[in-house]
Amino acid sequence: MRFAIIIRSVALFSIAGCSPVVSVAGANFPVWMLCLFVGILGSLTLRPIFVKTDIDAGMTPRPLTYSCLALAIGFLCWLVVGR
Repeated sequence: MRFAIIIRSVALFSIAGCSPVVSVAGANFPVWMLCLFVGILGSLTLRPIFVKTDIDAGMTPRPLTYSCLALAIGFLCWLVVGR
């Protein structure tokens, strides 16, 4: 009985996120644009933390490192929001 409730709730939550379009201020945007924007902002937010803790000095190709960090945050956002 409890297993059936869990299966139904998982199915309900997975169906609810099938729309790849999100409405922002009345305009429809693809979710990947929102996730990319969140990834870029997340990367820019983490940079001062990395500089303050002196982790930034060890990141040698900085443009490559921060662009990969932005993509990783964007992909994580896609897994959370886009599905």
